[in-house]
Amino acid sequence: MNRTLFILGMILLAAGSLAWFAPGIAIQPGQLLEAHASLANDCTACHTIGQGVQADKCMACHGPAEIGLLTVAGSPLSNPRSALQGLHQRNAERACTECHMEHAGRLGSGAATGFSHARLPEDLVNDCLACHQDQLPGDPLHASVVVSCGECHSQDAWSPARFEHDLLKTASVSCLDCHRPDLPEDQLHAGLSPDPDCRACHQTRSWSPADFDHERWFRFDRHHPARCLDCHKQAGSYEEYTCTGCHAHSPAKIAREHREEGIRDFQNCVECHRSGNEHEIIGRGGSREGGSRENGEHRSRREHDDEDDD
Repeated sequence: MNRTLFILGMILLAAGSLAWFAPGIAIQPGQLLEAHASLANDCTACHTIGQGVQADKCMACHGPAEIGLLTVAGSPLSNPRSALQGLHQRNAERACTECHMEHAGRLGSGAATGFSHARLPEDLVNDCLACHQDQLPGDPLHASVVVSCGECHSQDAWSPARFEHDLLKTASVSCLDCHRPDLPEDQLHAGLSPDPDCRACHQTRSWSPADFDHERWFRFDRHHPARCLDCHKQAGSYEEYTCTGCHAHSPAKIAREHREEGIRDFQNCVECHRSGNEHEIIGRGGSREGGSRENGEHRSRREHDDEDDD
């Protein structure tokens, strides 16, 4: 008994303190939406004494047949949403407070905070834009995707989304339409085309590890550390490269050595020297006088002399 009286006393003390020190909170637990600001001191405009918020009070201003089409003043909305009208008409017997909340602040949305998509009529279940057209982002990604919002988003929140790149197979969208903020500013990526195909090196699951197969052009070994700028002096132009940054061959000597082998086209070093080793000579279509073909590839008539300089 004493414990019960103590608890009741504490409750009364807290209520009294709140009414004395913060009467505004005791009377109004939070600011109304801006659209309801004129009702801030008129509690009975929405509340019925002893009964709380009744639907008929809401519908005095918000008729189910007008929601989504007309303003409270009766003027046509600039962006009418007939789906909202149908939704509210079909749920007219429900209490408005099952979905809508107030006293959430001036910038509160008045949105359906307690709303369940299970209440939607069947024809609206998969027609997300019937209600959410004004929330559709205008970026290139969403402009290109034609699948249902539910393919990526849940009914609880827009994010996080479970996006799959396979949805973009038929969409005219580039990687940078979404990932421009992710584009590195290092020298490796500098000078790329305005619309690079990131998938040439990267996977859709993760940026790293990158799966660029450099051995298609040049095979690294212990003598050739993987520093891009050692060979690619022109940032962003990776079709151009130089071997003379490390291998100090004179043009005259290079010409003489290759002509001795019957090789006339020797500007592209890695066309034959795939690993940078002068003794590994595998041609891939260069012009030669003589030589043999093995497995569809040209091989030079003989290797460079052992005493040739590297």
